[in-house]
Amino acid sequence: MFVFMVSIFTFFAVALGAMALLSPSSRKQVILGRLSSYTSGDDLTDFDRKLFRPLISKILVPILEEIRRQNARFMPDHMIADTDARLTRAGRPFGLGVDSFLVIKAVLFFVLPVGYAVYLFVGSNGHVSLLQWILLVGLFYGGFRLPDWWLDRKIGERQSAINRALPDTLDFIVICSEAGLAFEGAMSMVVERTKGPLSDEMRRALGEISLGKRRRDALSDMANRTQAQDLVSFISAVTLADQTGISIGNVLRVQADDLRVRRRQRAEREGREAPLKMLFPLIFFIFPATLIVIMGPAGLNIFDNMISP
Repeated sequence: MFVFMVSIFTFFAVALGAMALLSPSSRKQVILGRLSSYTSGDDLTDFDRKLFRPLISKILVPILEEIRRQNARFMPDHMIADTDARLTRAGRPFGLGVDSFLVIKAVLFFVLPVGYAVYLFVGSNGHVSLLQWILLVGLFYGGFRLPDWWLDRKIGERQSAINRALPDTLDFIVICSEAGLAFEGAMSMVVERTKGPLSDEMRRALGEISLGKRRRDALSDMANRTQAQDLVSFISAVTLADQTGISIGNVLRVQADDLRVRRRQRAEREGREAPLKMLFPLIFFIFPATLIVIMGPAGLNIFDNMISP
């Protein structure tokens, strides 16, 4: 009996050691080599994708798919349309779609408060204070609103990047127009030589124009997608010039000058707001440290003199 148990133990030890020494790719090749005798290599594509998928994805993906289906059933149409428009204004960060974004909101809405509730009732033996209840309710609200705050920040950053790049882009378009290029040709030159959200939007507008959409409609769609203030005013001027027959070159020069003035005014306004924004960190972080450095030695000397006989 003892020899039998030793043999079994040795077998499992050797087997586990061999599995540990084999890399994931080696184990994959071994399994595929065994299966190749039953099926052809082309038939293993879907099986290979499912077989070697990580265990956590095998568990989480069905759950997330079910959450996505429930969101699609119960979310109002206006909320889905508004989320899609906001994701478009943000430039689809990380390739997020409406379903993925709503799944993230639903998961955070449950994960944050449920995790904190488990921590409270396990760690405090069921005794929860009023402040902890308030924090739990705040986590429900924060988990639902946190993706919206992040998306609003992405929208603001993208719109600011478009507004900053627009004056230089218009100067480039004016130079190309004066060199004899048409408006679409000048936009294509901008797309080829610059990068950023404005260049991406112009590339999409040029693609729509090449597919047969009218220029003013493509530009209007670009303005609706971004909702950047300076770009909207520029496209409104270009669209009006296109409808009334005014020379676009003159409109571009006037708009370029106006946007440079707006950019300078925006920079001056942000410079005036800087001292007010610095007030909070000065009061709560810099001043206390400065007082400790200045008054600390004097306070220690006073304390020693008071307690010394």
